[in-house]
Formats: sequence, C-alpha cells, structure tokens
Amino acid sequence: MVRESAARGSDWRMLYVGRSRTSMPFLDEITALAGEADPSRVTVVETDTEGLPDLAAALESAPHGATVHVCGPQPLMDAVVATLATLRPGVEARLERFHPADGSAHGDTVEVELRRTGATVTVPADRSVLGAVRDRLPDVAYSCEQGFCGTCKVRVLGGTPDHRDELLTLEERADSMLICVSRSQDGKLVLDL
Repeated sequence: MVRESAARGSDWRMLYVGRSRTSMPFLDEITALAGEADPSRVTVVETDTEGLPDLAAALESAPHGATVHVCGPQPLMDAVVATLATLRPGVEARLERFHPADGSAHGDTVEVELRRTGATVTVPADRSVLGAVRDRLPDVAYSCEQGFCGTCKVRVLGGTPDHRDELLTLEERADSMLICVSRSQDGKLVLDL
C-alpha cells in the first residue's frame, strides 16, 4: 500500500510499531519511500525501548474521510478503533489480521508429532499449533505470534504445512513452517521438536 501510495503521490502517513527495528519487515523500503517526499511520513516506535505508541497523537490529524489501515495484534487494532471513534468519528478503520478474529477457528484439528520428544499433541480448531505445542514444551521460542518475525520457525519432518505467513521463502517453506500461524493441509504434522 505504501509503495502504491507513494507512486500515486497520495498523502499518506505511517505509524510503524514493533518490538525492535530488526523485527520490522520492509522498514528500510518504507522509510526510503517516505524520505523521497517527506521523511516525517513514517513514525517508528520500538516498543522494547519506547513503550506503546501514543495513538491519540498519531491519529488526531487524520482528515475527515480518511481511511486508516491497521494490521497487527488484536489489542492494537482494538485501541486504534477506540481512539478513532473518540477523536475522529468520520475516519474509517480497515483491519487486517494475521490470524482469525477472536472466536474464529484457526482451522481443522491437527495432530502434531513432536519427533524428538516422542509426544503427540492434538491441536483443536480454535488454537494455534504454537499454543498447543507450548503446553507440552514451554521453552519453544516465539515472539510476534503473527507470522512475521520468524522466531517460531520449526523444521517439518512430515505432513504438508498450510503456510499462512508472509515471511518464509519458497525454499524455506519446503522444510519449515512458522507454528504461530501456519497449520496442516492434511491434518497431521511431524515437527523437529
């Protein structure tokens, strides 16, 4: 969207929130697009060092009739919608989720074999593979739980992943998956855990 907005010469602004700059995909490209016209178009907030963003300050200047596109964790999306309703009632929020909305199923039930431990975990439709695996192996690494940081990447030894991330390359998808958002196409997975 930023690339297209910049190409059209549209008036756009972006509040980019993440734990650290190293975990924010496309940051260099986005800041470069903003820098060509106006570097102040992009505000970067690193929550590890700066805390949560001031949404009221970021949204108070949105013109009537503008559209605010939001993607990220549900609490952030809820906060943006609530802030807009209070400050800018004529501004529409469009939400993009990295996983189904609360109360929605993640997909079909999946049987996951954890090869190194010998355990099998049943992942119900309303849970992520990561959540169910962490019940058995609480030290499994994770961070964003939205499929963009890659921390929960696990080698797949069997089954066919249903990749729902935007991070892994085609080569990586051949033998790995992000267990925070991805599932199985055939109802079973064998993971190198």
